[in-house]
Amino acid sequence: MAEGNKDKDVKNSSAEIIAELLSDPRVKRGLRYLGGDEFKTERERIQQAASERIRNIRNRYRTRRRDPETAARERDLSLRLAEVEAESAELRLRLAELLEEEGRLRSDLDAL
Repeated sequence: MAEGNKDKDVKNSSAEIIAELLSDPRVKRGLRYLGGDEFKTERERIQQAASERIRNIRNRYRTRRRDPETAARERDLSLRLAEVEAESAELRLRLAELLEEEGRLRSDLDAL
């Protein structure tokens, strides 16, 4: 019997909690919003934006269909670009060294 009363108490207290929540003005406002057209419109807009983002990501990472000649040409150009970038970096370092030396020489010359 005690277990039967316990179940009733749980049911009654749960019902009281739910009734109290449903009578709260903020909850009522939230329920009206969730059931209204504004929420449905906003949800639809968000879903469309999310699907567009997913579509863009898929397109960005989808493998490109290229013939073997085009793929080989792209690889060659990429390798040449890497070589040019490396050479450019070396030249910038050398230029920095030369500018430092120029500065030292000018200051030595001014000191005389």
